Amino acid sequence: MSFRRCTSGTTVGSCHRSVWNKWLQAKALCFSTVRGTGAMPPISVTAFTKKSSFRGTNRSRHVVLFLAANPIVASRLSFDQECAAIESELRLTEARDEFDFRSKWAVTADEMMRHLNELRPAIFHFSGHGCKGRDEQSSVASRDIASGDSSGYGGLYLQDEHGAPQLVTPRALRLMVKAAADSARVVVLNACYSSPQASALRSVVDCVIGMTGAIQDDVARSFAISFYRAIGNRRSIGNAVEQAIAVLAAKRLSGPRLLCCRTRRGIDANQVVLGNADLTIGVRPGSRRTRSAKR
Repeated sequence: MSFRRCTSGTTVGSCHRSVWNKWLQAKALCFSTVRGTGAMPPISVTAFTKKSSFRGTNRSRHVVLFLAANPIVASRLSFDQECAAIESELRLTEARDEFDFRSKWAVTADEMMRHLNELRPAIFHFSGHGCKGRDEQSSVASRDIASGDSSGYGGLYLQDEHGAPQLVTPRALRLMVKAAADSARVVVLNACYSSPQASALRSVVDCVIGMTGAIQDDVARSFAISFYRAIGNRRSIGNAVEQAIAVLAAKRLSGPRLLCCRTRRGIDANQVVLGNADLTIGVRPGSRRTRSAKR
């Protein structure tokens, strides 16, 4: 439900309940202060609504939250180039004014939750390292990150308070997104071996894009540019993935077969469009550097 600012001429029904309560409390305080005088200092409702409505100032725009984590023992990847390229590409699109791009770096589990709570993104983009499960094989050499995980499901790496790798399993990621990112409709996991995470998130997010194997850094960046170019031109999530696959194929990069798009039950990715500050959801009818981390 959208929040509209109240003015002195609006009715009580258009005012947020908590703001109205603050106004009543202030009114009572003023009466007690000037008790006996019969005077009532003028009170502007907007004075109380301005601060309370700051979280609603971006509700008319879709927040794209770019989170990056590159633990100190991992290979150095050009996440900054990917971030700059996405922001630049969105600015060139038709719907550039409908997106609010935000980036956060060296993300820990606590910081990730804080950013999800504060920014309430429509698109949550993670750029970082992934760890394969025991049943997955890699044909591309990658830098190792020691992991103490024994679940065999792999995961994504955030950073701990000391900058060391912090493995987040698919189940843990699902719990985090479900608890703090109810606004998210699309999640992009631009990291190696992120398909298990995509499968886990499909129960709480409409569309999730992941990778079935180890993805090279230049492939990940090229995918991101193509994907957001389509999104910024009001194409569906499904079409954005198709455009990214086409560009990777044209450049003869190895990524097309790695991309996977998982959707919530009953959702068709080709009917999910971000544009005009609305989300349309349709029902399904009828050896280079890589972003992997070996366990």
